[in-house]
Amino acid sequence: MKKLKIFLASSIVELKEERNEIGDFIRRIQDELIDMDYRIQLFECEFFDNSIALTRKQDEYNDEIEKSDIFVMLVGSKLGNYTFEEFKIAKSISSIEINVIFKNYLEHIDETVSNFKRLIQNEERVNQYEYTDLPGLKYAIAQIIAKNISDLFHVKVDHTKIYIENSEVMF
Repeated sequence: MKKLKIFLASSIVELKEERNEIGDFIRRIQDELIDMDYRIQLFECEFFDNSIALTRKQDEYNDEIEKSDIFVMLVGSKLGNYTFEEFKIAKSISSIEINVIFKNYLEHIDETVSNFKRLIQNEERVNQYEYTDLPGLKYAIAQIIAKNISDLFHVKVDHTKIYIENSEVMF
């Protein structure tokens, strides 16, 4: 079975709804791919074992980044230290695809986000997306997935669905 491993990084509190929507959306896509002997594995820290660790919990998340094929980072009104650390870990791995998705309908953007946008504005390895609503976020996720499985399956994305072979998953 072929596998695509995605690490999802973001502020846990601010972007909780978005993280849940992404997880549900990817699981629906997974339901279509499983019969095609393909698996998408999403790593979200919410589903990680919260028991006491021998090292700092963030180190365990960083290890998961190193095992991933795709790094997806959601950025809302501010950028936290842990999320930025995860980005730096992903940048240090030449084989990982890096995607940053900005929430662009916010009234206030913290200086940390403005500084981060300047930092990555000319980065060739960093794919950047923006969304204004949850369907727009799913559209960005669908584009990322389609790009990574299109060599194996016939895939098409429009603004409401991702089509994989003869099936479709609505946003």
